[in-house]
Amino acid sequence: MRLPTWNWRSLMSQPQAFVTNLPPQVWTGVFRAACCLAPVVLFLCFFNPYIVDPTRIGWVLEADWGQHVLGWNAYRHCAESLNHQTCLAAPVGNTLMSLDANPPFAFLFKPFASLLPENFQYIGLWFAMCVALHFFVAYHLVRPYAQHRWMAFGGAIVLSLLPILYYRMRHDTLVAQFLVLWGLHIFLNVQTERAKMWHWIGLLGFAGLLHPYLLFMIAAIWGGDVLRRFWPAARTFDRKALIDMTWRAVLVLAAPIITMGIAGTYTKGMASGAGGWGYYTAGIDAFFNPVRQDFSNILKATPLNGGQSFEGYQYLGFGLLVLIVIAVVLYLTSPEAKRSKDFLNKLWPLALPMLCLALIAVSNNAKFFNMTVWNFPLPEVLREPASILRASGRMMWPIAYLMILTALVVLFRARPKTVGVLLPLVIAVQAYDISGFAAAMRKATGLAQSEKIYYLTPSPLWDKLVEASDGVDFYPANVHLNQKLFYEVTWRATSNKLPVNTMYAARENLIQVGYQDASQDAFKSGQVKSNHLLVFLKQCDAPANLRPRLRMLDGVWILPPEAAMDLPLDKPVWDPIRSELRFGWLDQGTCMLDQNWSRPDTEGTWSDGPDANVMIPIKHVEFDTPKPRKLDLNLKAKSRRTVQVSVMVNDVKVDEIELKPRASQHTISLPASVLRKDTLRLRFVVNTPEPVVSEGAAESSASSSAPRSGRSQIARQPEPQSEPQTGQSLGIKLINIKLTDPDADPEDEPPAKPLKG
Repeated sequence: MRLPTWNWRSLMSQPQAFVTNLPPQVWTGVFRAACCLAPVVLFLCFFNPYIVDPTRIGWVLEADWGQHVLGWNAYRHCAESLNHQTCLAAPVGNTLMSLDANPPFAFLFKPFASLLPENFQYIGLWFAMCVALHFFVAYHLVRPYAQHRWMAFGGAIVLSLLPILYYRMRHDTLVAQFLVLWGLHIFLNVQTERAKMWHWIGLLGFAGLLHPYLLFMIAAIWGGDVLRRFWPAARTFDRKALIDMTWRAVLVLAAPIITMGIAGTYTKGMASGAGGWGYYTAGIDAFFNPVRQDFSNILKATPLNGGQSFEGYQYLGFGLLVLIVIAVVLYLTSPEAKRSKDFLNKLWPLALPMLCLALIAVSNNAKFFNMTVWNFPLPEVLREPASILRASGRMMWPIAYLMILTALVVLFRARPKTVGVLLPLVIAVQAYDISGFAAAMRKATGLAQSEKIYYLTPSPLWDKLVEASDGVDFYPANVHLNQKLFYEVTWRATSNKLPVNTMYAARENLIQVGYQDASQDAFKSGQVKSNHLLVFLKQCDAPANLRPRLRMLDGVWILPPEAAMDLPLDKPVWDPIRSELRFGWLDQGTCMLDQNWSRPDTEGTWSDGPDANVMIPIKHVEFDTPKPRKLDLNLKAKSRRTVQVSVMVNDVKVDEIELKPRASQHTISLPASVLRKDTLRLRFVVNTPEPVVSEGAAESSASSSAPRSGRSQIARQPEPQSEPQTGQSLGIKLINIKLTDPDADPEDEPPAKPLKG
């Protein structure tokens, strides 16, 4: 049998001829279809598709999404002005900007509040819009440097595959990174000064309405555009050019100043910054460190601390790293790549702004794969301004996009004929490398597949409790103790236009903090609003007069309003309390602090003065030994100065310890009688030290008793003053307490069980 002889060249030429001879209208249609399909595919790669259903609420009632969606829901139902509502953090309330509630979309949907479904969120729609706009702005950014539209299409895909775009989904407004691309487009592609001015006004105005961090990044790019005109005009002292540039800059700057006010940035009592500078930084290795091993299938990840692993996450992906390396090699070795020199020259005005952004991102605490490169204290004068940009690691974003754009332009100019092969390879390598990352991002929005809203509070009795209340209060007033619980109950409250006593805001309002502290002290004194629902974010003992009213629903302790006391609610049941109690801001120990304590921080809690109490429901403590006959109190604490502290147990002094500014451990034997009580009452009393006399006081005192000549009387100085002893200076910081059985064999102690709280 003879096999047929195939004319392969003829077979291949026929389809090629068919494709080549297609009418231009067909190719245009195919291209437009691809442009419409690309953002859809990108969206489905990184998000669960159900998030675009605005009636699915359960998936956003967690993490920072909860803060943002509650800000919208409160604004929808309780708005008292253009940008302010009084339901959350009552009675002061919050603005849209302080809750990061996406002011542009809030303003868009607010007029239709009565027409919208009862449960409505726009975060999913926002994500879809951002991905689509990111792709289209990227295309217009790249198109002037691409030989044909399909080349620009591939470049837009590349610029849409940076992991930082999707990693920011927890801060939904920060997914609007198309604004950064728009800024680069204005700088590079918009030609006339008049057109540039109007573009900058629109861009900076919108960024000021949306998010301060995006505004800062885009302002840096705009600053480069200003430098582009300033240096030549300043060197020649061209007064006409300088005046023209000045009035245009004033108009551009006015736009974000106005829109920030519209969004509610300028609010009485709002703190300008927050802690975290030097913690939420970007490492020097950020562009090539995946941080988590499942975020890269090729490169090895080096885990970072919580701040750098989130705000400092800047991994480009192996495909884009390869693209940058190819571009650098081509530029150094290929004469054709020198065609991109004109483009690189256009970027010089951005050098200084990008350097400033990089230094801010790395901060005074620079690390390279967790190794400290430099770490120095920030000057006091810079600490408050720096706190405004505490999440400084984000400032790397414009640098990342500029690097990728530059690599694309070099590739387009150096290898225009083979770019059709190179770009798909880069995209394929990138897709393979970050496939695990994409799966993790889809999982983050996975709850959107369910229509379920309430996971911790599913009982319908919650709706009845809220309806019977005139307000909802939380104790302790720290949302982070149980965010999910807070979000679920508060969604019901804001939907019913009820005031809530606390809220987590991007910048806390110091006036509201005063109200919260007063309400916490009132609760400790047994004073609550009888017509309010009080929800415990952790299991906390109540004052004696309130204990008969305590109830439990879905495992959550509450004080129902008087109008709902007849509802079928369970009596509260304690979960076992750990024998070791910590007093940081997320610890259950803060529930047991009685009066005269300040707000907890990450380490512990300072007392407000020399006398403070701790109340521990000892009969519900789970000890390492089943039935201890006596207990030791292991205490870790410190003070602002060296002090002697009397330790009282159930109003009886049992010991005296010395505390210093450096934390120290102390063991105190407790009387056996504490085990027969329901509550262990610890009282710490700082013994007031002798007044500390300032330096030179003894010498001055001695000279004052000696006879003085007339000259010495004239030259006599005022008597030295002792340093003031304020309540704060005499405070102690409680870090942790552990109750142990002194007779127990340490080797026989069972491992700690996971307990609630």
